[in-house]
Amino acid sequence: MHMAVTDSAAQHFIRAFSWMLLHSLWQGMLLAVLTGLVLMLTKKAAAAARYNLVFALFMLFLAACGVTFALEWNRPLLTAAVPAATGIKISGATILFGLNITMVKAVADNCISYFTANAPMIVLLWFVLFVFRSVRMMGGLVFIHRARHRLIYSPPAEWKAKVGLLCENLQLKRGVQLLESGYVKMPMVIGHLKPVILVPVGLLAGLPAGQVEAVLLHELAHIRRHDYIVNLVQTITETVFCFNPGLLWISSLLRDERENCCDDIALAQTKNKKEFIQALISFKEHALYGSKYAVAFPGKKNHLLNRVSRILNNRNTALAPSEKAFFMLGIILLSGIVVTAGIAHAGVIRYAERHKVHILSRALPEPARVIKTAVKPNAPKHTRLEPLKAPRSVATALSSTTTAPVKNENLPTKKTGNKLSDEEQTRLDKEQAKRDKEQAKTDQQNQDALNLEQQQRDAEQAQRNAEQATRNAAQEVKNQEQAKRNAEQAIRNKEQEKRNAEQAVRNEEQAKRNTQQIKLNAEQDKRNREQAKRNEEQTAKASQASIQE
Repeated sequence: MHMAVTDSAAQHFIRAFSWMLLHSLWQGMLLAVLTGLVLMLTKKAAAAARYNLVFALFMLFLAACGVTFALEWNRPLLTAAVPAATGIKISGATILFGLNITMVKAVADNCISYFTANAPMIVLLWFVLFVFRSVRMMGGLVFIHRARHRLIYSPPAEWKAKVGLLCENLQLKRGVQLLESGYVKMPMVIGHLKPVILVPVGLLAGLPAGQVEAVLLHELAHIRRHDYIVNLVQTITETVFCFNPGLLWISSLLRDERENCCDDIALAQTKNKKEFIQALISFKEHALYGSKYAVAFPGKKNHLLNRVSRILNNRNTALAPSEKAFFMLGIILLSGIVVTAGIAHAGVIRYAERHKVHILSRALPEPARVIKTAVKPNAPKHTRLEPLKAPRSVATALSSTTTAPVKNENLPTKKTGNKLSDEEQTRLDKEQAKRDKEQAKTDQQNQDALNLEQQQRDAEQAQRNAEQATRNAAQEVKNQEQAKRNAEQAIRNKEQEKRNAEQAVRNEEQAKRNTQQIKLNAEQDKRNREQAKRNEEQTAKASQASIQE
């Protein structure tokens, strides 16, 4: 008995968890569409406001998944499919807005039955992906542990004092430890309760003081905003929902906006955009070995141009072409799901109202004959009739419609013999079957024509989608090449600035030498004039002496 209860609870959990995973797909897509709208409406808003909105949508996704699991857990575990329990076979199809409602409802019921029956397989596939991502997450945590305890050196005392002063300026009350590391290549923050800033060995001495201060302010901004905990929650969520493209996109946007928020905090303290941008460019050549469980200074390498552009132009970056394509695809998919579900639901209700009397009249032929047989012309007035007992399947249909008695117009109203009633009922059934067959044939022809038109539209749409995908891919390649050229140009600009500075120093030294040369030339000219004067005097004396002789 205990084993049976355990198996039932396990099956119930697997079914609820599998449906939670399936529902998370459209929930993530819906929240991704909302996030895209938020980003488009807040192009000129502060990075902190955009971050808070995206983070709220991220937490709303987690809450929706929790509520979905709770609802699925509280739903009773059914062993039979709902469509099979009705026992009513509907002939013919209902067309509503160009869609076969009966077929749509049947497909939906089949999908629900399929996913419910294959819930263990869905959970198994998810578990394989979860284990793979968990291994990656554990690898990142191992890297963080090694970076914290390997090749650690104490920085100069003046930089320790500088970190304390920056903490006071940011009103950061927690103690922050600054260490130099030979294990990491980029500055990063590790830990939440006792945060540590790791900088590569030689960074403090190899860069100008203003750039190093900008780096430290950026890292302290992460500590002040509690980004280490938020980043850890993001990583766990991405591990659980690694198959959900909407959630992964929202999480990547959250990381981008977090870097922008820290950039704004650092710029508010330094008030020197040039120093901060030069600090960003100084890390361009370094490889990003920092794990995503730590909070690294430069962020993703391919986002450097966007960050520099945002700082210079004071304007948030717009959605990339690939993100716009993902946004439009999400809108199309969600619209299709909502419209299909709404039409199917409305079509089923409309079909039930239209064919309610027809279903009841066909489902109750035998009880009607029992009544007519019981009522004979010579029967006494006090004859008691047996109550009608509809089949169980028909009772199910009646319970959802109305409790008022239904008048069957197909039943004969004349008091004839039993044999005459049977023949008339048989004739009515044949006529009804013939009409049903003709109606089914007409509906099938209409449906075939609609299906053919839909297939043609789908083929044209698929061709347009393929062409658009090709154009998007080509544009993405061009964007990547342009970003690469821009990054190379930024490096060349930096080198040119360095050469210009060196040339300016050489020009200044050359100017000094020219000034000294001019001074020397003037002195030489003065000496030449004095020498010429002495020569003239000497010549004059020689001439006078020769005259006297």
